[in-house]
Amino acid sequence: MDVAVIGGADGPTAIFVASSINWGWVAAGVALAVAVVLFFVLRKRKK
Repeated sequence: MDVAVIGGADGPTAIFVASSINWGWVAAGVALAVAVVLFFVLRKRKK
């Protein structure tokens, strides 16, 4: 992972973090979030 600071005393400073994104983990996280939301929505609907 590379970290670079761009800017100076005369302007705003931005920190850029460059790394490869593991799309498998991103998809798994999104699927888990959708499953949790559906679980609570369907559980509330049955009551």
